[in-house]
Amino acid sequence: MFEADSDVLGGASRRKFNVSSLKFKVGTANAVVSRNAERIGSVKVARMPLEPAGMKPALYEETELFSVFSSAPGRCAYSKKEKDNVMENPVATSIPDVMASAAKMKSAAENPDLGVPLVVNTAVNIGTDADALTTTRNNHEQGKVVLANSRAVLLSIIITVRVFLALGRDMMKPFFGNLYTEAFDILGFSNGKLQVPFTAEELLPMLQAYKAFYVANPLRENVPSNLTAAQAQVLYDQLNVASNNVSFKRAQVLGLKDVRDGATVQLRKRIRDVIKELEMRLDPLDSRWIAFGLNRPGAQETPDGVGQLTAVLIGPNAAALKWPAPARAEFYHVFRRIQGVDAEMVLIGSPADLDFNIENLPSNAHVDLAVAAVNSGGEGPRSEVVTIITH
Repeated sequence: MFEADSDVLGGASRRKFNVSSLKFKVGTANAVVSRNAERIGSVKVARMPLEPAGMKPALYEETELFSVFSSAPGRCAYSKKEKDNVMENPVATSIPDVMASAAKMKSAAENPDLGVPLVVNTAVNIGTDADALTTTRNNHEQGKVVLANSRAVLLSIIITVRVFLALGRDMMKPFFGNLYTEAFDILGFSNGKLQVPFTAEELLPMLQAYKAFYVANPLRENVPSNLTAAQAQVLYDQLNVASNNVSFKRAQVLGLKDVRDGATVQLRKRIRDVIKELEMRLDPLDSRWIAFGLNRPGAQETPDGVGQLTAVLIGPNAAALKWPAPARAEFYHVFRRIQGVDAEMVLIGSPADLDFNIENLPSNAHVDLAVAAVNSGGEGPRSEVVTIITH
């Protein structure tokens, strides 16, 4: 246990806390509470080593017993959410995005120049989970291909069976009538209809009925048309095998999907764990967050997109731009592209105001213009492109 004064924690004059799982941030240095540590104010902390000897894995979990605040530079100044509108790092949900995120993290974890040695969530561990998802995803996709092929075979057999049954029905109409009568029940027709069904579940018993009818009435067989009891049995066997195969493949695909989804959950968890470990090792504004494909959690959320951009000529070769202020904007980037000259948009100014004049444009040119708001978190979405034509 340790004690802390109210000028650091607020609330009671002195409070006691469990030191086994408490962690917080001191300035920009990652820290955990320890019995043997330097003293900052009335809170004892110790910097976490890069290779914590004997440290329990629980110290890497996000256990927050309280938040520490201080306005003094270099003092304890960290909470679960220091301020609104800061950048977050949500984990992707789609498989392609999850795999792309993992690939970025693995590449960064393997880069010795970054100097971020991950202890728990190493590049090897990230790669293992990513490879598992790649394999299970490929297995699932291949399973779907096999299932589609099995369904195609089943459909082909269903078509053949329906032709057989329809022809046998029509051969019996001179004897049973052109419309449904109870006489057709012996062939498996019922409910006042002579329509041949479409599903294997309905076709299989009808094939059995045809076989029984031809066995009992051999003179009604039509060998040239292959309307025989033997052919009914052949088609029954083919349809039964194909239908069972589709059912088996469908269940197999569902199982492969479950395995793939499990691998996706595991890789997403790995990504979250990487983020948690980086939170213990990097300053919230450290640029190395970006190398891992992540936002800097201490940076401000990027601005909203610039709304309606207005551009008017104020001379033969000059234009004036105006735009409304979006949320969280600190300044702006103005872009220009001269059609036929510039392949991409070119940054030509970074004003803090909501207007900007462009001079010395080429004559008789189509000029594309756009503006984006910027703050410490980065650049927001660009406005829609506005095109002007100089004289």
